[in-house]
Amino acid sequence: MNFTLYPVYWLADQVDDEPFDLRQLPFDVVENVTIEDVSARFRENTFAVWTEQLGADIAEHLEDVRYALVHRYEPEPAVRVAEHEQTQASETLLRNLAACLRLIRPMRQHALLMRGTIREDGSFDVGGFDVPALHLLEVPEVQRLFKLRNEDTVALRTYAPEFLRAMRGQFWKFRMSVQFHELGHFQSLDWKARFLLWCSAIESIYTSHSREHQGSLVATSRIKWFLGENTSIYAPGDLPDLLDDPGITVGQVVTDLYEMRNFTAHGDRIPDPFFNTMLRHGFNGGVQKREVLLEATSFIIRATLLRVLRDHLLNHFVDADAADAYFDAQGLTRVALVAQLRAAAQRNP
Repeated sequence: MNFTLYPVYWLADQVDDEPFDLRQLPFDVVENVTIEDVSARFRENTFAVWTEQLGADIAEHLEDVRYALVHRYEPEPAVRVAEHEQTQASETLLRNLAACLRLIRPMRQHALLMRGTIREDGSFDVGGFDVPALHLLEVPEVQRLFKLRNEDTVALRTYAPEFLRAMRGQFWKFRMSVQFHELGHFQSLDWKARFLLWCSAIESIYTSHSREHQGSLVATSRIKWFLGENTSIYAPGDLPDLLDDPGITVGQVVTDLYEMRNFTAHGDRIPDPFFNTMLRHGFNGGVQKREVLLEATSFIIRATLLRVLRDHLLNHFVDADAADAYFDAQGLTRVALVAQLRAAAQRNP
């Protein structure tokens, strides 16, 4: 039997509000895929052979993997091409499920996908793995303490079937948004690169190439309508109890978010207030406005994609025509929004 696994950073423990219930492991996600404790599956020095090539730090992260999404499957009998296709399908399945979990609970990622065979004693014979880059693993500040919670496993099992249907189907605006979100998660060499990728994820859903369906006014208006402008950018459990919730809403930040996006995308200097204005308190002092806007960008795209799944809206995000028609029906086009602004200005000169 073969296996593919994708590590899960860590589970909620005694320092969290509700420790993870280990009794539910292994936890079934979809057919033949579980979340489980894999620490006993690796024999001692499993990764020692790669230490010289990769370095001790990377080998240590691989050895430290304890929890993971695991897919088990029987290889096709002695057909090389078929076995390769099975391996690719298994890896794609787990990458997709990991992407879905990141929408629910984005966490640090110190090790990546592994593959191999299962020995008779149940241990994992690791035949290969993706190599993480140690300097590219950090997440936005609010997510640095995120761990897998009991509710996250239930959410993953709930969302997974529709998410997999989306990623296997012709729902291109949804799929492109997921791809940009994934790319942004692994891009922390420079915060601006991550921010622009996540902005692209947002625009994949909320805008299109048509002039009537693009631009800051269109995007911000649609975001406020779709998510609710009074929705907090910090979901319950995002901020530790020791930190005050600043009560920042989507409606309060979405214009600033797009202003910072436009400065960055068009090659302009980002004004000082984005760096010297503190919008909330963190464990190390004030958190800059630009970091809070990055956190807001993450929340907006994740909340949007999860709502598309939850409310069965995928058919509206097959392509630009479908999305344009969806938002047009709500009067959220450029010409309609400009007319609303002019009418408001006339009422309140």
